[in-house]
Amino acid sequence: MKLIPTPHAETITREAAGRDLGPLDEGRLFALLVEAGHEHREIAEWYGGKPVAYVHWRIELLNLCDLGTEWLDDGRLPLALAGYIARLSEPNQQLMLNRWIRGDFRHERHAERHAASIAEDEQGLYGL
Repeated sequence: MKLIPTPHAETITREAAGRDLGPLDEGRLFALLVEAGHEHREIAEWYGGKPVAYVHWRIELLNLCDLGTEWLDDGRLPLALAGYIARLSEPNQQLMLNRWIRGDFRHERHAERHAASIAEDEQGLYGL
């Protein structure tokens, strides 16, 4: 059973697609619809035919620590890097954010690769 009927969920999502929502607001909308029983695939379709990965990516942003969401909102944290950092534990998010703001990385892609490497290490630790 879907808590938000499909026609209403579709209308809400299509309306939202026509607005200038930030990535965190998109994530909140998508997470709400998933909680209400809707599939990532249908949400992506309603949201202008976006890839399913787009919906997953936005929902993952909701895992950012408070400092990460603040910096994403005010432009200090690039969106792509935020997605990588959101996959980390909170202590490692803090570490990456501190390193980013200090300028420890040559460029954004360098920081993304470093965050991805930490995420792999974390998954390996939890998989033991």
